Amino acid sequence: MKSCAIYYPYINVPRNSWFSKILLYWDEVGAIVPSEYIEDPQRLGPYMRELVKEQLVTQLVPGMYLWNLRNFATAFIQHIDNNYRPHPFLYRIPWVKIHMEKLQDVGDMLVEKQLARRNPLDGGAWYEVEPRIANIFMAYLAAVLGQTVSQDRFYPITDNERLLNPFIPHSKFNKEANFVRKVVLEGVLPSPARAVEPGQLADFKSKYSKELKAFRREVEGRVAEIAIIEDDGARIFRLNQAKSSMQEIVEELSSRMTEEKKWPKVTFSDFCAIGGSVASGYKAILDNDLKFGLVAAGFGLAPAIFNAFKDSDIQLEDKPLAYAALARRRFADA
Repeated sequence: MKSCAIYYPYINVPRNSWFSKILLYWDEVGAIVPSEYIEDPQRLGPYMRELVKEQLVTQLVPGMYLWNLRNFATAFIQHIDNNYRPHPFLYRIPWVKIHMEKLQDVGDMLVEKQLARRNPLDGGAWYEVEPRIANIFMAYLAAVLGQTVSQDRFYPITDNERLLNPFIPHSKFNKEANFVRKVVLEGVLPSPARAVEPGQLADFKSKYSKELKAFRREVEGRVAEIAIIEDDGARIFRLNQAKSSMQEIVEELSSRMTEEKKWPKVTFSDFCAIGGSVASGYKAILDNDLKFGLVAAGFGLAPAIFNAFKDSDIQLEDKPLAYAALARRRFADA
């Protein structure tokens, strides 16, 4: 089975070293693109169009998959009702534009709560959404959409660690919140220090496909193993042990990159995942909440994601909720 990532929060992916490393290490990378962009590709940026042409990015159209997910809107709104507190300067902060095809019925529900508004100048295709709600929604959309698009599930990935926050529990009182935690393996992803042209990147990925896949699976496996360790000291020990054990393959991949002609200098990035006993733990919490009519507050987005698939035929996998590859300053030796 392939390992796939779905980029959020924007339609156009960034042209930078971060996205080059994502394209290298994941079998398939998706971007959330409204159908009107498929019909008129010129609305995409030139870099995005080139990535699609080289089959490095797959365009995922939300309207094709969300229409039959009956709980998509209500699960998110329930999450907002249970967790959101208005910002004291709510109307002084610039609001974020989100396409109506992404929001589905969530858009009008947020308008009713005065957390979104339509802009008639945009032809009605866009909503302006309160910034914190927008960040939470885009994380939710990426997580839900990624489970519906194919047999190979897509998991959210972002270059902004702050955008992982919606997935992280914030309850100080519920021990169950410890089912999910952030795990960071420092400096384990060798990657180009600046963006690589799509054609050149596709050639390298094809040439070293086996090595790149094996390494990513090794990293994912270590993260999944470490995320379920509850003791902080034991978890830190295993993190250091994992990093040391992977040093040889990290250096090997770095060497292959430095050998490439016109390849940027190689740097090393952190690998971050939101993991733990995700599916089993949150299913238990959600079942308990539904049984007793309680509120799954303080647990992050996971209960909302699982609630979205209630009465659905889709079975969620017990894998990390989201990933990030974070920038570092350490460079490989020339």
